Amino acid sequence: DNMVAEWGGVTYPQLSVILSHLKFLSSLHQNHHWITNGDPFYGDHLLFQRLYEGAIEDIDAIAEKSIGVGSTYNVDINLTTQQMHKLIQGSGMSSTIPQKSDLARSSYLAEMNFLKVVSHLVDQMKESNSLSRGVDNLIAGIEDKHEGFCYLLKQRINSGK
Repeated sequence: DNMVAEWGGVTYPQLSVILSHLKFLSSLHQNHHWITNGDPFYGDHLLFQRLYEGAIEDIDAIAEKSIGVGSTYNVDINLTTQQMHKLIQGSGMSSTIPQKSDLARSSYLAEMNFLKVVSHLVDQMKESNSLSRGVDNLIAGIEDKHEGFCYLLKQRINSGK
């Protein structure tokens, strides 16, 4: 709710918050893609690549929709970056060398948090009668994809390696 309030009076501030979260997820997964090591390096490397590339597709779709139904202020780089910074600080990421499943666990928790946030934001839009069918369809598709990401990450975590 605080992040939504930071967007002031823009139309669809919820889409701007989703954009900030997606940019955070993309950065997190790409970082994991770069730093993964050990067994099963190659599988993890490809998994995190799939995740960050998927998030990048969603970033573009949400940004374009935000501008289409709102304005260019919906994608303000300064505010988006500030919100990403808050998400990074709140993620509990440490500078220590991660254990084998730590990267997948971190990505999984971030994805689960994203899905909770999106659900809350959609509820807000429904309550204010501002959820168009197009916005709803876009968000539902993104949620579906990220639920799939959670499945993949959960399988990786449960593999025990």
